[in-house]
Amino acid sequence: MFDKLAPTPITEKKYRYLMIVAMVWMFTGAWVDSSAHTFLLDEIETFFTPWHALLYSGYGFVVVSAVYVKNKMKDYKFDVGVLGASIFAIGGGSDAIWHTLLGIETGVEPLISPSHLMLFLGSFLMLDHVFASRPYKDTLDAASIFSIGTIYGLIVFMTQFINPFLDIDLFFYWDWVDRLAAGSVFFNAMLACIVFVYAIRFNVSPNSMGAIFLISFLYQSVFFILGDLMSMALLIVYGLGFSFGARQITNWYYKTNHDRKVQIATALIGSLYGFIVVVNILYWSIGQDVDLVWRFYGLGGLVTTPLLFGYMIGNLGVSPKTGEVVK
Repeated sequence: MFDKLAPTPITEKKYRYLMIVAMVWMFTGAWVDSSAHTFLLDEIETFFTPWHALLYSGYGFVVVSAVYVKNKMKDYKFDVGVLGASIFAIGGGSDAIWHTLLGIETGVEPLISPSHLMLFLGSFLMLDHVFASRPYKDTLDAASIFSIGTIYGLIVFMTQFINPFLDIDLFFYWDWVDRLAAGSVFFNAMLACIVFVYAIRFNVSPNSMGAIFLISFLYQSVFFILGDLMSMALLIVYGLGFSFGARQITNWYYKTNHDRKVQIATALIGSLYGFIVVVNILYWSIGQDVDLVWRFYGLGGLVTTPLLFGYMIGNLGVSPKTGEVVK
């Protein structure tokens, strides 16, 4: 069944670049809509908002682009992309009805409501189409790199309620909140490690690895576009820093002959994520004169614990028999 949904490879670079534009438009719209739900909630009274217009016009561009490319290729197959676009359309209609009858969701509700989960499923399938239709199965082109970065960004979008950059206030309270704060770092660090292990199996270049993480951070920065431009700028800077670090780690991975290089490189990715979170905490504490409730060894644990998790996750990328990277 699933083999029948496999898309036809798209070899024309101009069509692949068109997919990048479509992805950026649609998923930037999703993050802008999330920003509106966070900073302009009192002003949202209906489904028909400028933020939804940006999101759904992006979806419309995805559909028009797909129809154009398929028509040029004489490809009229019902594949995973068509399935995803259909599910998204149903989810969009359901979302309009949902908002009309039940109003605007608040808190975590927008991320787990049935209509939005349908939108997420459709989005994942459309992104899978971009990835699966790459010209060569053993290498990744620019559109494939963008699809991985966007899928990564979409997972972060769905779990933004446990994100150390999107809710920095978690780190300036104690009691039970400190557990959620630490968990947000560990979860997202492990997610970064999983993305690294997956991408390295395709022998991506250091620049491509850096791009994957930068794309995710850029999407996250849009979360603040309607309410906190300083935080938006900071996330872009952190994204550039993480991207640079990921490039260096990937470069080391290709140059070394260490028999545990996958595990070590993945551990460093996890630790790097924790380190950047700590930098952000210190910025808000020192630069914005906010009382720091975490002690030095607690902050150190936010860096070293992901190091341990990353090493264990790195084992997922190697064969238990040969110790070589699983292709």
